[in-house]
Amino acid sequence: MTTRRRKLTDDAARAFALSLPDTTAGEHRGTPDFRVAGKIFATQPAQGGQLNVKVDRDELRSLVERSPDVYADVWGGRWVGITVERADAGEVQELLVEAWRMTAPPRLRKALDGT
Repeated sequence: MTTRRRKLTDDAARAFALSLPDTTAGEHRGTPDFRVAGKIFATQPAQGGQLNVKVDRDELRSLVERSPDVYADVWGGRWVGITVERADAGEVQELLVEAWRMTAPPRLRKALDGT
């Protein structure tokens, strides 16, 4: 049995990122980004087709080793670059939530968890 991946689009990635609590769209050095409490947790280069997400080093290493055609180290072991058209939507959503959690202050993390 094969598992079908849900395809991702730039617009869907943007919409999901912006659906996270207190997330705003911004820009840093000409690159659109997503912020929580004024801190960047993901970027979406204007040329499209790419999403860069904050991750920890172990997660980055695992992603790149498993799927180098989808994931790449884009900033010194702290951000994973994702080729949007090759990525699974569910997996990218999980990465965005985790990046948001790594960046958000505790009071907002509680809001996401509903506690």
